Amino acid sequence: MPSNFILRFAVYLKILRLTNFVIAFASIYFAVLIANEDLAFQLNTFFAALSGAVIGGAGMVINDYFDFEIDKLNRPERPIPAGLISKNNALKYYIILNAIAFIMLYKTGVIVYVIALCSMVLIFFYSFKLKRLPLVGNLCVALMTGIAFIFGGAVGGNIQNLIIPAVFAFLINLAREIIKATEDLEGDKQFHLRTFPIVFGDKIALKLAFSILILLMFFTLLPYIFKIYSLTYFLIIVFGVNAVIIYSILSLQSDSSKSNLRRIGNLIKYDMAIGLLAIYLGIK
Repeated sequence: MPSNFILRFAVYLKILRLTNFVIAFASIYFAVLIANEDLAFQLNTFFAALSGAVIGGAGMVINDYFDFEIDKLNRPERPIPAGLISKNNALKYYIILNAIAFIMLYKTGVIVYVIALCSMVLIFFYSFKLKRLPLVGNLCVALMTGIAFIFGGAVGGNIQNLIIPAVFAFLINLAREIIKATEDLEGDKQFHLRTFPIVFGDKIALKLAFSILILLMFFTLLPYIFKIYSLTYFLIIVFGVNAVIIYSILSLQSDSSKSNLRRIGNLIKYDMAIGLLAIYLGIK
């Protein structure tokens, strides 16, 4: 009995995408610190970051709920298509997660609640319909990632300090989402979806992703040029973030196979965490 419980528990954790969950938690936590360092060891900061990560995790659940048939082809190892979680239980889990996230925000302000509610609504409609529209779905995911930083800024009472991190998160995730959509092209075609790579072709999709990544590299230099962030930020950005972006572009230009698209997509996800570290350590 205990072993069965542990296995079930592990499955319900898996559907949250634990790597994404941890990155979301860390991103929001550091966003609060960027807004107000005095909140570093406050319990409210922990709960706000955990709430944001839970909302993101709930988004993964509802996304898998609506993508059940598609994931049978593209992601058969995921808990729902693998038969480890029923669709009905996944829907209940989604509702419970969002309720828990709201409860954890009980000591925050109205603005934080509004941002959280808007995020929940956007995530739901993204999973239900918007992700199937060319580029609209990709923009939604990128926007939600950027909103996570605004959410942290609202918790810390200083949204202005989080505008640069929000734009960084938006751009890097927009490129990543286009790369992921290109990876899923063949499976999505069978379900007559109209993603950007399907409508315009995988080559144009990758060129767009590369253009966004190049724009991002120029953007990351501006805070140092305008003396907003320190030399520490500049060094981490150049050697820790932009070097990875250049490698990712060159790698996909020489090998755009499904396996490499997935590998580079994951690499860019971790690159975002390095960018966040650069911002936090580079604040003057």
